[in-house]
Amino acid sequence: MLEPLDELFDVLVIGGGITGCGVARDAALRGLRVALVERDDFGSGTSGRSSRLIHGGIRYLEHGQVHLVHEAIRERQILLRIAPHLVQPLAFTWPIYRGARVGRLKLSAGMLVYDLMAAGRSKRHAMLSAEEVVGREPGLQAKGLTGGALYYDASTDDARLTLANAIAAREAGASVVNHTIVSRVDDA
Repeated sequence: MLEPLDELFDVLVIGGGITGCGVARDAALRGLRVALVERDDFGSGTSGRSSRLIHGGIRYLEHGQVHLVHEAIRERQILLRIAPHLVQPLAFTWPIYRGARVGRLKLSAGMLVYDLMAAGRSKRHAMLSAEEVVGREPGLQAKGLTGGALYYDASTDDARLTLANAIAAREAGASVVNHTIVSRVDDA
């Protein structure tokens, strides 16, 4: 049985999902005294059942949420740099059909902005002909297809990325425990 965490901490992180483990890692690397407590296994909740996508938020460009896109791209690039064994570039094909809400010109402009925001730290997009789109994605319906775009985001093994952050927090000096319930927090 685990003993109570009765030492003083600067930061108490309750929840060992990707956010909690990442916050604990970051705080410990900054020299703070950190406790990370998870009720079950690390990454056993939503963080272990995600889409596995580390996206740059391209869909937010259409609504003018440039700051959100910039932040998502920056964080994706950090993950690609610090965890290349867990986060890999992933190609996406965006088909354009006749009469679509997002046509070739709008998509091309959005992709250009997306590339500029990545500041050369990501593979650049490519506009594709209808034939190239079908060549990449043979299961797509060719009728009405006018072209498309190829762009890159990233994918990860979500549970492993979460666990890697918990381990890194521990290695940086955090007290890291799972299968533990926080029943009381005393103010120092």
